[in-house]
Amino acid sequence: MLTVGIAQAETQGDILHPGMTEKDIISSVKAMETSDGFSAQFWITTDEQVFVSWSQNTAIRELKPITEVKRNTPVYLALFMANPGVRRKSMSATSGRKISDVTFDLFIINPNGTLTLSNKQKVGWRGLPPAPQLVYLAQDRGTLNFETIDPLGEYTIVLIVHDNVRKVDMRLIRTLKLVD
Repeated sequence: MLTVGIAQAETQGDILHPGMTEKDIISSVKAMETSDGFSAQFWITTDEQVFVSWSQNTAIRELKPITEVKRNTPVYLALFMANPGVRRKSMSATSGRKISDVTFDLFIINPNGTLTLSNKQKVGWRGLPPAPQLVYLAQDRGTLNFETIDPLGEYTIVLIVHDNVRKVDMRLIRTLKLVD
């Protein structure tokens, strides 16, 4: 049975975006799905290293997205965001601090069209806002593992990203083929 672990736009063709290389697509805000100034995209990878070293200068450019996977291979969902909404949270009558609040819901649909997994309200970004125009990795990430019982074929992975400050919802979709 498909299992999921969580650790601390309807868009698919980002790689084929005209005039940009694969590496530019992954790290460029202008290539992301954008709504009301908030931008997001996610990638599927088997390379966990991106989460360990992604804050290094070139780690995001070394991400290796996948479109198919074999059983019992951990699959990681990397959600990237930029420019989340910012609001002032009052600490007292005279002071406050700025915060951002982004969450996401994860849905997996198996090859026969049945919802296999639903995991809601994962943390994308919560707290002090990130610097504008820079791409950030979500605080939570999804980890999938397809087991022997899972049917072969194309799975649809849907992330519904919520910028809770701007009141913007974005639907991002990718497919992943499970093969022998």
